[in-house]
Amino acid sequence: MPRVIPKIADDPFDGLRLPVNIWKALEDAHIASLEQLKTMIPTIEQVQGIGPEEAQVIRDRLERLATRRVVRVRLIFPKRPRSKKRAVRRTANRS
Repeated sequence: MPRVIPKIADDPFDGLRLPVNIWKALEDAHIASLEQLKTMIPTIEQVQGIGPEEAQVIRDRLERLATRRVVRVRLIFPKRPRSKKRAVRRTANRS
């Protein structure tokens, strides 16, 4: 069963789960999409209210979000061996 991350009302970018103070700083910097945030990563420390520790948290969460992927597993069950009784009945019915 795939792991589903519940949507949090305070999490505008699904699954990023940043602390509230970082969300406030991103909101004040008018960063409203995940693409904008990704382009700001090299200079994210320059945003008011985001220091080196917060920038590292953002980088780590973005990396984790990018590496997350869906893995599907296909179960293959071996075929049941046919019993000799069934095989005898089938050949008897054919004649």
